[in-house]
Amino acid sequence: METVSTGVSPAKDGPVDESNWKIVIELKRTGNITRAADRLFMSQPNLTKKLQAIESELGVRLVVRTPKGVSFTPEGEYVAREAADVLARFAEIRKNLLRIGDGRAGTIKLGMTNAFARYTLPSCLKRYKAICPEVEFDIVTDISGRIVERLHDDEIHVGFIRGDLEGDFERTLVSTDQAVLVNRDEIALADLPKTPQIAYLSDPFALRLLDGWWHDRFSRPPLIGMRANHGETCLEMVANGLGYAIFLSPHFLARSTDLFCRPLDYTDGRPFGRNSWMIWTPAFSNMPLVGNFLRYMQDDIAKGTASKPLPVVGPPPLSR
Repeated sequence: METVSTGVSPAKDGPVDESNWKIVIELKRTGNITRAADRLFMSQPNLTKKLQAIESELGVRLVVRTPKGVSFTPEGEYVAREAADVLARFAEIRKNLLRIGDGRAGTIKLGMTNAFARYTLPSCLKRYKAICPEVEFDIVTDISGRIVERLHDDEIHVGFIRGDLEGDFERTLVSTDQAVLVNRDEIALADLPKTPQIAYLSDPFALRLLDGWWHDRFSRPPLIGMRANHGETCLEMVANGLGYAIFLSPHFLARSTDLFCRPLDYTDGRPFGRNSWMIWTPAFSNMPLVGNFLRYMQDDIAKGTASKPLPVVGPPPLSR
């Protein structure tokens, strides 16, 4: 087995901080440096360097490389258990501090999809900052399923997701968006199975939703011509005549006036679309800082941020 670090020497980078405890926990959870780096949104070399600094500070080797990833030493197993307790204590201290005061200052942790971060939330946050200039926002983007996980793990205070995902949380409807077929030229629905499709969706829930609509309409599977890693990339390929695409979010299409766009329905006439939600847990909504923000957003939504709900996929499973 190959050791991850080159050796243990006296510490140079100061005490182990909270972010380093997260590295230990994520390595223990994944057993793989690359996956741990991805989940922590850092490069693999940077994670390895920080791991070496942790080992240097503690004076012990924590992990060794194996053909399948990394394996924790006995010392590493102990540190991983302690790291979880340390982070839990940090989280408890933060919760208690958030309860202090009137909630007009502090940092609110938000999790949201890329579309929310790019198109929906910036104007809302700008208006809120004008009212509460001492409130800061720590924003992370991810697919909706991971946003729900982050909320359950207390990594974020408020989440913004697309799709009727289940979970132990409360929610407010933000909008309901109807899916749109987009092509460079006019195209009939009957021609879709024999026409190349440019796929870009990565969210498992969105993929299942699209798969359900497709099988409601066609008996043949779609002809996937190519895949794009982002909606805007996909739209550019459509504009160049490389295939059609189906967008569950209309925000990508705001500047695409030259393309053929058709709202999609199920065969029974129901609109094919997806609900968007703001989600939170009571543990955080009871804190003035987060509670103030939630009430502001609910009021903002009621004034017109959200579109009128459509009967798209049936009533969502509410937590209360």
